[in-house]
Amino acid sequence: MSSIRLLDLSYNSLRTLNGIHLYEKVEELIIDNNGLTLLSLPPMIHLKSLSVNNNNVVDLHRTLDNIALAAPQLSYLSMLCNPLCPNELNSGDEDDYQIYRYAVISRLKNLKFLDSRPVTPTERDESERHLLFNDVVRATEKNFKVQRKVNYWGSPLRETKPLKPNQKRTSVAGKQKKRYSGRNSEGNRFIGNECL
Repeated sequence: MSSIRLLDLSYNSLRTLNGIHLYEKVEELIIDNNGLTLLSLPPMIHLKSLSVNNNNVVDLHRTLDNIALAAPQLSYLSMLCNPLCPNELNSGDEDDYQIYRYAVISRLKNLKFLDSRPVTPTERDESERHLLFNDVVRATEKNFKVQRKVNYWGSPLRETKPLKPNQKRTSVAGKQKKRYSGRNSEGNRFIGNECL
């Protein structure tokens, strides 16, 4: 087993990586499409490529800490379609994804390729800068508690009185017809008669 360089464990419904320590000389590990919720690798000093796509890995910082210690020579990493990787499909956007990339790149110094794109020198420089100010945090039901805010006397959000039985809330809405004359426009002060 120690001579195996490529290990593909995709589509095996894995929940843990028990026994993977037997493959200590693996250079490329593919564990796509399993049920992993936590990525816990043993020391794999020869590992250069890791693909963990389409699993249920949630904790980015714990995962990055483990990868940084277990695989210091890692140059290719793909973690697409995991809850820790924000994208349009899991209520993220391009900005969230870029912050995720900065977090990964700043933690894994030898990384040359992340997900579907190479790591650029500009991204590496930006990742160091963003490391100081940004962090990717996802709220889960376990760690997200709804707290009732106390409205103090100065709060603009006053609490309303509870309704009595058979009482309905009423509101007043109005419509005002406005006509634009152009006199109060800020843009008009820059237009001279010679421009008309």
